[in-house]
Parts: sequence; C-alpha cells; structure tokens
Amino acid sequence: MPLQPRHKRIIRRALVTCAVLSVIVLGLTLGLVFGLRSKNSHGSSSQFAESWNNPSEFILSKNFTISKTPTTRTYDWTITQQTIAPDGLERPMLLVNGMFPGPLVEANTGDNIVVKVTNNMVNGTAIHWHGMFQNGTNWMDGTMGITQCAIPPGQSFTYNFTVPNQWGTYWWHAHAASQYIDGIVGPLIIHSPDEPHLDDYEEDIIMMISDYYHTDSGSLLSWYLSTDSEGTEPVPDNGLINGRNSFDCTMDSQALFPTGQKCTSGAPMSVFDFKAGTSYRVRIINTGAFADFQFSIDNHTLSVIEADGVDMQPVSVQRVPIHVAQRYSVLVQANQAVGNYWVRATMNTNCFNTPNPALDERVQAIIRYEGASTTQEPNSVDWTTSAWAPVCLDLTLDMLKPYFAEPAPNATTQVFLTTSFQTLRSDHVNLGYVNGISWSPLMNDSTVFQAQRGISTYDASQQVISLNTTGVVEVVITNYDEGSHPFHFHGHNFYVLGWGDGAYVPGTTQLELTNPLRRDTSTVPSFGYTVIRFVNDNPGMWAFHCHIDWHMEAGLMVQFESLPQVIKTFQIPPEMTAMCS
Repeated sequence: MPLQPRHKRIIRRALVTCAVLSVIVLGLTLGLVFGLRSKNSHGSSSQFAESWNNPSEFILSKNFTISKTPTTRTYDWTITQQTIAPDGLERPMLLVNGMFPGPLVEANTGDNIVVKVTNNMVNGTAIHWHGMFQNGTNWMDGTMGITQCAIPPGQSFTYNFTVPNQWGTYWWHAHAASQYIDGIVGPLIIHSPDEPHLDDYEEDIIMMISDYYHTDSGSLLSWYLSTDSEGTEPVPDNGLINGRNSFDCTMDSQALFPTGQKCTSGAPMSVFDFKAGTSYRVRIINTGAFADFQFSIDNHTLSVIEADGVDMQPVSVQRVPIHVAQRYSVLVQANQAVGNYWVRATMNTNCFNTPNPALDERVQAIIRYEGASTTQEPNSVDWTTSAWAPVCLDLTLDMLKPYFAEPAPNATTQVFLTTSFQTLRSDHVNLGYVNGISWSPLMNDSTVFQAQRGISTYDASQQVISLNTTGVVEVVITNYDEGSHPFHFHGHNFYVLGWGDGAYVPGTTQLELTNPLRRDTSTVPSFGYTVIRFVNDNPGMWAFHCHIDWHMEAGLMVQFESLPQVIKTFQIPPEMTAMCS
C-alpha cells in the first residue's frame, strides 16, 4: 500500500517550485480572504526602526500597581494592513495600532477589560483572549464561527469581560482564518497580589517567540489545503523574538517560496538590558504557527515558575521546550560577568516534513549587561551539558508540579478522541480529522448562537460534543499522525494526567493523580496519547483544537458544549448577532 502524502518526509523540490507560481497568483486573490490586500512593495517604504515596534511594550512597568481593588482597563484598537520588515525583508502585514507585535494588555485579577476593535482590513476578523476563562461571557471568547461572527470590514466591536480567579502569562490573537500569522498578536498579562513568586524577582519582561513567514498566510494556506502540498505544512523562512530578527537576504531566492521583495540584511535583533545582581522574570510566549522551540540563555540557568497561567514549584533547567501557544515564566539571575549573551530560541526542525534552505532555525536576541559594549555581538556559547532530543514534547510531568497542589478529581464522563490526517475527500486534499470528522468554520453564524436559540443538532462538520451535566470529564486523545499536536482548550485549565507512545490502556497505563500539571495547552505525542481531565462547570461552546495553525485550518478541532440548558439563558448582546448578517 503506497504511503499517504502525510508520511512523505521530503517533498519533491520540483513540486514546491511549480507551486510557487500558483502561490504568487493566489496571493493576489485568495490572500484577500485572510485579510491581506496585495500591494506593490515599491509603493511603500519599510517602517524599520521604532514606528512599528516599541521595545518598551515588553518591559512591564514598575508603575503598574498590583492590587486587589478592581478597575476597568480600556483599550482602543484599529487593525490595518501595512508593509514592514521585521527581519529586513519587506512584506504586507496586519497590525493593531500600527504595532507588531500588538499592544500589551495588562490587568489585575478581578479587573474589567474593555477593548474596542475597529476592523480596517478587507475581510472580517475576531480576537481571541488566549487562556481567559470567560466564565459567564463565553460569547466574548473571540472564536469566529463558534462564539461570534466576524467583525465586518469597516466596523467596530467592543470586547468586554472580567478576569476573576486567574493570573499569569497569556496572549491575544486573531481567531479568524490564519490572520494571526500575519501579525495580529500581542501579550496579555494578569497580575495578582496572591502570586506566590512576586518577591522572587525585581524586573519583569516578555519574550514573544515565533516562527515567521515571508509569504502571506492566505497564500500559504491555499497551497497547504491543495493537492500540491501533499499534506506538507509550510515551513517558516525565519523566526522572531518580540517581532525582530535578522535575515540573510541572499537566501530569499533559495526559500521554498521566494518573494523577490526588497530586503536589507543586518536588521536589528531584540536587545534586553540586564543589570548585574538583579533578578528577572522572563515570560516566554510561543506565538508562532508551527514550530516547537528550545529556549535558553547562554550561561544563565532558568528556574521555571509558571506554565500557562498556573504557578509551578520552581525547577531549574538550562533549556525550556515550548510548543505553539504555550507560555512559561522563568526566573533568571543576572549573576554573570558584565557582557553580552545570546538568547536562543531554536526551532526543532526534526518536526518539519521538509527543509527550507532559507531558514536559519537559530533565532536569537541579546542580553546586554549594563556597562557592556553596545556594538559588539555576544561571543557566548550554547549549553553543551544539556543536549535536547529531536522530538517535539513538553517538559515532563515529574518536572512541572503546580505550586498550589490539587489532586485530580474522579472522572464522571469519558471522551475518546482520535486525530489523524487523511485524504478522504474526492479532491484528494489531505485534511485533519478528529474521530473521522474534519472541522470547518461557520461563516454567517456561530454554534453558541445556535445553542442559545435552542438548536441541539449541529452540522456534522462542527464536531460538537454536548456535556449536559456538571461533572469531571476525562478526555483521551490518541494521535495516529506522525507529528505532535499542541492541543489548546478554550475557557479552561485541565489536568494533564499522562502521555506516552502507542496506545493508552485504561486501568493499566500509569497516570499522575496526586498533583498533576494543570495548563491550557498540552502536546499530544506523535503516534501516542495524552490523557486530561477538566471540570465541566463553565457554560458555553468551547473550542478544543491543535494550535498549529495549519492543522486547525485543516480541521483538527472539536467543540465541547458545556451545559446547553444554561447556554439557552445567555443574554448575548444584539450587536454580536447583528454582525452575522
């Protein structure tokens, strides 16, 4: 039996080269579907330095008061298309208030967050508040086709929700088609006086790491969801830390999809100022589309204290593996000699199905101690005592122990999910399937609106799993794909009871039940399983999906309908349903 395209490790270069022409043409038309309007690059200048990227956004201000007194945090955003060059190569991107990454949202537990979003793109959009529980405001989750219809071009919508009972490191991003790949992302930080590690650091900084594409995501997605790709995901051209890196412009012609765009080599990297003797909290957020990273700082040990908004018992490591959509906070002591040191976020290319000759997987930024040269690059070397395995997996469960211990509650319901990529349709496109169904978004409605109207039978493509009673749900995900999948659950933290290779055997496979890891995004190993549990007490329609954006768009998604009788009583703002028309 011949191998399916998904199992072909090296794609034929001739196929990719031929596909380039179609991608360029599709970029002029289909790219519009995803929010980008094609432009003549010679008609706009590259806004290189500070106009689109403000480093101070990633240094949390000491003037922010961490308090238990709730207040309202108000933001006013406009989304537009602009041509910028984050790594020196110009390309059109989607920016919030002209910034990439977008503005910082910072609040305290209990605060009310109000964000007015004006859409000045050519197509609809939605903003998801990644990691927010949205208890009582499921319709503010920002997932197109599930909790809302898109904000139409030229119109505005105001998100309004409170943040009780959670704190930590989160992010926001577009949740409409593949738009966040093109720039609609930003950090979301929630503070609380109850955080157990507040006294362990003096400075607080954000490092958003991501893979990066020189071709717009709409064109790449059109190629991926065609027979030309043979199921091979688009491979990044570069990577960024806080929206910056450098690219060797001579390699554009060698890329899987050459752009021919104006390019200036030697673009500046992100630089973080350290002061000797100071303790730093570094909040690492993987805002990418595909790549799993290994994060490290030369000569500086990392003490992990948070994973996905859950405080951890400190554990010291030299490297942190971080998959798409995950977050970690680490404590870093500025205890080295004054100098410059590399920050390394290295893509795990073993998890790509094909190489991209233009890609340097070693994404870097600079730690610069006070008094060090401002013109000399670091000469520090990578850790040699902690080699990392060529697999895309999380830190192990025995390493990540929640600071506030909770035993796993006993399950009252069990759900079994299988994930795979197959060519089942008549057009032979390789799609993602969960339990034999490939999800596709509703375009002029949302499933929570349908549930609120009393609908209980949904289109099969929506893959809705109804949970009618409060209880504890155990989900067993079995992965029949050769790639690992970072699954994210909207509106919840879940207990990660175990993962491994092969099949999960109930009653035989050992699970961690005493104080299991809790988080909102966990990686399911290739040809393996992951077992999680969650408490079904947050009414709404909640997406559970692979956060590799190509895979989600290919259909690797289900929805949990929590307490449908309560959903019927939702008072959904009429301006939300009006957007569906």
